[in-house]
Amino acid sequence: MKEQASTTTATSVFQFTVLGIFLMCAQTTSGASTAPRILGGTPTSEGDWPFMAYLYGLRGGKVNGFLCGGSLISNQWVLTAAHCIETNIASRYGIILGEHTRSVMSANEQVFNVSRIVLHARFDRISYRNDIALLKLSRVITINQYVSPANLVAAASCNDPEPSFPRDACFTLGWGKTSNAGTQSDTLKKLKSFILPQNLCYALTLRNAEKFQYRVVPACQQKFCGGTLPGQDSCEGDSGGPLVCRHSDNQYYVHGILSYGTTICGQNLPGVYTKVAECRGWISRNMSP
Repeated sequence: MKEQASTTTATSVFQFTVLGIFLMCAQTTSGASTAPRILGGTPTSEGDWPFMAYLYGLRGGKVNGFLCGGSLISNQWVLTAAHCIETNIASRYGIILGEHTRSVMSANEQVFNVSRIVLHARFDRISYRNDIALLKLSRVITINQYVSPANLVAAASCNDPEPSFPRDACFTLGWGKTSNAGTQSDTLKKLKSFILPQNLCYALTLRNAEKFQYRVVPACQQKFCGGTLPGQDSCEGDSGGPLVCRHSDNQYYVHGILSYGTTICGQNLPGVYTKVAECRGWISRNMSP
Protein backbone atom coordinates (compact mmCIF):
# COMPACT_ATOMS: atom_id res chain seq x y z
CA MET A 1 0.00 0.00 0.00
CA LYS A 2 0.97 3.64 -0.19
CA GLU A 3 3.44 4.96 2.30
CA GLN A 4 4.23 8.61 3.05
CA ALA A 5 3.53 10.82 0.04
CA SER A 6 6.99 12.36 0.23
CA THR A 7 8.74 9.00 -0.41
CA THR A 8 10.24 8.91 -3.88
CA THR A 9 11.92 5.52 -4.06
CA ALA A 10 11.02 3.04 -6.81
CA THR A 11 9.54 0.72 -4.17
CA SER A 12 7.23 3.45 -2.92
CA VAL A 13 6.13 4.36 -6.41
CA PHE A 14 5.18 0.70 -6.92
CA GLN A 15 3.31 0.68 -3.60
CA PHE A 16 1.45 3.87 -4.50
CA THR A 17 0.41 2.40 -7.83
CA VAL A 18 -0.81 -0.82 -6.23
CA LEU A 19 -2.93 1.17 -3.78
CA GLY A 20 -4.44 3.16 -6.63
CA ILE A 21 -5.43 -0.07 -8.38
CA PHE A 22 -6.88 -1.53 -5.20
CA LEU A 23 -8.89 1.61 -4.49
CA MET A 24 -10.31 1.52 -7.98
CA CYS A 25 -11.13 -2.20 -8.02
CA ALA A 26 -12.00 -3.07 -4.43
CA GLN A 27 -15.66 -3.61 -3.58
CA THR A 28 -17.34 -0.83 -1.62
CA THR A 29 -17.61 -1.74 2.04
CA SER A 30 -20.97 -2.28 3.68
CA GLY A 31 -20.96 1.22 5.14
CA ALA A 32 -20.75 2.82 1.72
CA SER A 33 -23.06 0.43 -0.08
CA THR A 34 -26.11 1.79 1.74
CA ALA A 35 -24.81 5.36 1.63
CA PRO A 36 -26.38 7.63 -0.92
CA ARG A 37 -24.44 9.41 -2.68
CA ILE A 38 -22.40 11.82 -9.67
CA LEU A 39 -25.06 11.13 -11.98
CA GLY A 40 -24.72 13.33 -15.08
CA GLY A 41 -21.93 15.51 -13.72
CA THR A 42 -18.91 16.81 -15.61
CA PRO A 43 -15.22 15.90 -15.16
CA THR A 44 -12.93 18.22 -13.24
CA SER A 45 -9.27 19.00 -13.87
CA GLU A 46 -6.50 18.03 -11.48
CA GLY A 47 -6.00 20.77 -8.90
CA ASP A 48 -9.43 22.37 -9.40
CA TRP A 49 -10.62 21.37 -5.91
CA PRO A 50 -7.51 21.06 -3.70
CA PHE A 51 -9.54 20.50 -0.53
CA MET A 52 -11.30 17.37 -1.81
CA ALA A 53 -10.54 14.31 0.31
CA TYR A 54 -10.78 10.63 -0.61
CA LEU A 55 -11.65 8.37 2.31
CA TYR A 56 -10.95 4.64 2.07
CA GLY A 57 -11.18 1.70 4.43
CA LEU A 58 -8.41 -0.51 5.80
CA ARG A 59 -8.71 -3.99 7.26
CA GLY A 60 -5.77 -5.96 8.52
CA GLY A 61 -3.50 -3.30 7.05
CA LYS A 62 -4.94 -3.86 3.57
CA VAL A 63 -7.08 -1.55 1.48
CA ASN A 64 -10.76 -2.39 1.88
CA GLY A 65 -12.36 -0.10 -0.67
CA PHE A 66 -13.35 3.51 -1.28
CA LEU A 67 -15.83 4.80 1.28
CA CYS A 68 -16.70 8.46 0.93
CA GLY A 69 -15.62 11.96 0.03
CA GLY A 70 -14.66 14.68 2.44
CA SER A 71 -13.31 18.23 2.72
CA LEU A 72 -9.93 19.25 4.08
CA ILE A 73 -10.70 22.17 6.41
CA SER A 74 -7.34 22.78 8.13
CA ASN A 75 -3.76 21.57 7.89
CA GLN A 76 -4.72 18.35 9.72
CA TRP A 77 -8.52 17.88 9.77
CA VAL A 78 -11.01 16.49 7.25
CA LEU A 79 -14.78 17.02 7.42
CA THR A 80 -17.09 14.20 6.27
CA ALA A 81 -20.41 12.52 7.05
CA ALA A 82 -20.77 10.50 10.23
CA HIS A 83 -22.58 7.67 8.44
CA CYS A 84 -19.39 7.02 6.45
CA ILE A 85 -17.70 5.89 9.67
CA GLU A 86 -18.66 2.41 10.91
CA THR A 87 -16.12 2.14 13.72
CA ASN A 88 -14.22 4.63 15.85
CA ILE A 89 -10.99 2.67 15.34
CA ALA A 90 -8.89 5.22 13.49
CA SER A 91 -6.50 2.63 12.06
CA ARG A 92 -9.37 1.32 9.91
CA TYR A 93 -9.26 4.41 7.69
CA GLY A 94 -6.94 6.23 5.30
CA ILE A 95 -7.22 9.48 3.37
CA ILE A 96 -5.76 10.68 0.09
CA LEU A 97 -5.54 14.40 -0.67
CA GLY A 98 -4.74 15.63 -4.16
CA GLU A 99 -6.56 12.62 -5.62
CA HIS A 100 -8.15 13.10 -9.05
CA THR A 101 -8.11 9.94 -11.16
CA ARG A 102 -8.50 6.87 -8.97
CA SER A 103 -6.79 4.45 -11.36
CA VAL A 104 -3.71 6.65 -11.82
CA MET A 105 -1.17 7.45 -9.14
CA SER A 106 -0.17 11.09 -9.31
CA ALA A 107 2.87 12.68 -7.70
CA ASN A 108 0.45 15.35 -6.46
CA GLU A 109 -1.25 12.95 -4.05
CA GLN A 110 -0.59 12.96 -0.31
CA VAL A 111 -1.57 9.83 1.62
CA PHE A 112 -2.42 9.80 5.32
CA ASN A 113 -3.43 7.51 8.11
CA VAL A 114 -6.21 8.72 10.40
CA SER A 115 -5.12 9.37 13.97
CA ARG A 116 -8.43 10.42 15.53
CA ILE A 117 -12.14 10.24 14.74
CA VAL A 118 -14.76 12.61 16.15
CA LEU A 119 -18.38 11.68 15.47
CA HIS A 120 -21.19 13.98 16.49
CA ALA A 121 -22.42 12.61 19.81
CA ARG A 122 -26.04 12.96 18.68
CA PHE A 123 -25.70 11.43 15.25
CA ASP A 124 -28.76 9.27 14.57
CA ARG A 125 -28.22 6.43 12.08
CA ILE A 126 -31.96 6.20 11.44
CA SER A 127 -32.84 9.84 10.73
CA TYR A 128 -29.27 10.86 9.75
CA ARG A 129 -29.62 13.92 11.95
CA ASN A 130 -26.23 15.42 12.95
CA ASP A 131 -24.56 13.51 10.12
CA ILE A 132 -21.13 15.05 10.58
CA ALA A 133 -17.67 13.80 11.55
CA LEU A 134 -14.11 15.03 11.80
CA LEU A 135 -11.04 12.96 10.94
CA LYS A 136 -7.60 14.02 12.15
CA LEU A 137 -4.75 13.23 9.79
CA SER A 138 -1.65 11.45 11.04
CA ARG A 139 0.54 14.41 10.14
CA VAL A 140 0.30 17.98 8.88
CA ILE A 141 -0.34 18.39 5.16
CA THR A 142 2.03 19.99 2.67
CA ILE A 143 0.08 22.89 1.19
CA ASN A 144 0.42 23.44 -2.54
CA GLN A 145 -1.79 24.03 -5.58
CA TYR A 146 -3.16 20.48 -5.35
CA VAL A 147 -3.70 20.25 -1.59
CA SER A 148 -5.01 23.11 0.53
CA PRO A 149 -7.85 23.63 3.02
CA ALA A 150 -11.35 24.74 2.07
CA ASN A 151 -13.19 27.81 3.27
CA LEU A 152 -16.19 27.13 5.49
CA VAL A 153 -19.38 29.16 5.27
CA ALA A 154 -19.96 31.54 8.20
CA ALA A 155 -22.07 30.39 11.13
CA ALA A 156 -25.83 30.85 10.90
CA SER A 157 -28.87 29.86 12.94
CA CYS A 158 -31.67 27.59 11.84
CA ASN A 159 -33.96 30.62 11.51
CA ASP A 160 -31.75 32.32 8.94
CA PRO A 161 -32.99 31.96 5.36
CA GLU A 162 -31.05 29.75 2.98
CA PRO A 163 -28.48 31.79 1.03
CA SER A 164 -29.12 32.65 -2.59
CA PHE A 165 -26.45 32.39 -5.28
CA PRO A 166 -26.27 33.12 -9.01
CA ARG A 167 -26.74 30.26 -11.41
CA ASP A 168 -23.65 28.07 -11.82
CA ALA A 169 -22.22 29.24 -8.47
CA CYS A 170 -22.64 25.96 -6.56
CA PHE A 171 -21.37 22.43 -7.15
CA THR A 172 -21.45 19.03 -5.51
CA LEU A 173 -18.19 17.07 -5.86
CA GLY A 174 -17.53 13.33 -5.79
CA TRP A 175 -16.39 10.03 -7.25
CA GLY A 176 -19.85 8.46 -6.91
CA LYS A 177 -21.73 6.26 -9.36
CA THR A 178 -22.52 7.72 -12.76
CA SER A 179 -25.61 5.50 -13.09
CA ASN A 180 -27.64 3.35 -10.71
CA ALA A 181 -26.35 0.13 -12.21
CA GLY A 182 -22.91 1.46 -13.03
CA THR A 183 -19.61 1.80 -11.24
CA GLN A 184 -18.20 4.72 -9.33
CA SER A 185 -16.44 7.39 -11.35
CA ASP A 186 -12.73 7.02 -12.03
CA THR A 187 -12.24 10.79 -12.03
CA LEU A 188 -13.53 13.44 -9.68
CA LYS A 189 -16.72 14.96 -11.05
CA LYS A 190 -18.71 18.09 -10.31
CA LEU A 191 -22.45 18.58 -10.46
CA LYS A 192 -24.19 21.93 -10.75
CA SER A 193 -26.28 22.36 -7.63
CA PHE A 194 -28.45 24.93 -5.93
CA ILE A 195 -29.66 25.34 -2.36
CA LEU A 196 -33.43 25.04 -2.00
CA PRO A 197 -35.53 27.14 0.41
CA GLN A 198 -36.25 25.25 3.62
CA ASN A 199 -40.02 25.13 3.10
CA LEU A 200 -39.56 23.57 -0.34
CA CYS A 201 -37.07 21.06 1.07
CA TYR A 202 -39.60 20.05 3.71
CA ALA A 203 -42.41 19.76 1.18
CA LEU A 204 -40.39 17.63 -1.25
CA THR A 205 -39.05 15.24 1.37
CA LEU A 206 -42.48 14.93 3.01
CA ARG A 207 -44.32 14.32 -0.26
CA ASN A 208 -41.71 11.73 -1.26
CA ALA A 209 -41.03 10.38 2.21
CA GLU A 210 -40.78 6.72 1.17
CA LYS A 211 -38.17 7.54 -1.49
CA PHE A 212 -36.15 9.34 1.20
CA GLN A 213 -36.52 6.40 3.62
CA TYR A 214 -38.82 8.64 5.68
CA ARG A 215 -35.99 11.06 6.49
CA VAL A 216 -38.09 14.21 6.15
CA VAL A 217 -36.40 17.60 6.60
CA PRO A 218 -38.42 20.01 8.78
CA ALA A 219 -36.94 23.30 9.98
CA CYS A 220 -34.05 23.39 12.42
CA GLN A 221 -32.61 19.93 11.77
CA GLN A 222 -29.19 21.17 10.59
CA LYS A 223 -30.02 19.96 7.07
CA PHE A 224 -30.82 21.49 3.69
CA CYS A 225 -31.77 20.23 0.25
CA GLY A 226 -29.51 20.63 -2.75
CA GLY A 227 -31.23 20.54 -6.12
CA THR A 228 -29.73 19.68 -9.51
CA LEU A 229 -30.74 19.86 -13.16
CA PRO A 230 -33.24 17.24 -14.40
CA GLY A 231 -31.62 13.86 -14.96
CA GLN A 232 -28.68 14.66 -12.71
CA ASP A 233 -28.07 13.61 -9.13
CA SER A 234 -25.53 12.64 -6.54
CA CYS A 235 -25.31 8.88 -6.13
CA GLU A 236 -23.69 6.07 -4.17
CA GLY A 237 -20.12 7.00 -3.28
CA ASP A 238 -20.65 10.76 -3.15
CA SER A 239 -21.52 10.75 0.57
CA GLY A 240 -19.41 12.94 2.81
CA GLY A 241 -18.36 15.16 -0.08
CA PRO A 242 -19.08 18.87 -0.15
CA LEU A 243 -21.58 21.18 -1.74
CA VAL A 244 -19.60 24.36 -2.39
CA CYS A 245 -20.71 27.80 -3.54
CA ARG A 246 -18.73 30.71 -4.99
CA HIS A 247 -19.12 33.85 -2.88
CA SER A 248 -18.70 37.49 -3.86
CA ASP A 249 -14.96 37.28 -3.13
CA ASN A 250 -14.74 34.68 -5.95
CA GLN A 251 -13.77 31.98 -3.44
CA TYR A 252 -15.64 28.72 -2.92
CA TYR A 253 -17.05 27.91 0.51
CA VAL A 254 -18.29 24.59 1.86
CA HIS A 255 -22.01 24.87 2.66
CA GLY A 256 -23.01 21.24 2.93
CA ILE A 257 -21.87 17.67 3.56
CA LEU A 258 -23.73 15.18 1.38
CA SER A 259 -25.77 13.01 3.70
CA TYR A 260 -28.46 11.14 1.75
CA GLY A 261 -30.86 11.21 -1.15
CA THR A 262 -33.51 9.01 -2.69
CA THR A 263 -33.07 5.24 -2.58
CA ILE A 264 -32.69 5.24 -6.39
CA CYS A 265 -30.57 8.01 -7.89
CA GLY A 266 -31.84 10.28 -10.65
CA GLN A 267 -35.48 10.76 -9.63
CA ASN A 268 -35.36 14.54 -10.07
CA LEU A 269 -35.48 15.04 -6.33
CA PRO A 270 -32.88 16.84 -4.20
CA GLY A 271 -30.05 15.45 -2.16
CA VAL A 272 -29.98 16.22 1.54
CA TYR A 273 -26.91 17.82 3.12
CA THR A 274 -25.73 18.49 6.64
CA LYS A 275 -25.82 22.27 7.01
CA VAL A 276 -22.29 23.42 7.80
CA ALA A 277 -23.40 26.95 8.80
CA GLU A 278 -25.31 25.49 11.77
CA CYS A 279 -22.39 23.22 12.73
CA ARG A 280 -19.59 25.77 12.86
CA GLY A 281 -19.59 25.81 16.65
CA TRP A 282 -19.37 22.01 16.84
CA ILE A 283 -16.56 21.96 14.28
CA SER A 284 -14.51 24.57 16.15
CA ARG A 285 -14.98 22.89 19.52
CA ASN A 286 -13.87 19.49 18.26
CA MET A 287 -10.82 20.43 16.19
CA SER A 288 -8.39 20.01 19.07
CA PRO A 289 -4.63 20.38 18.50
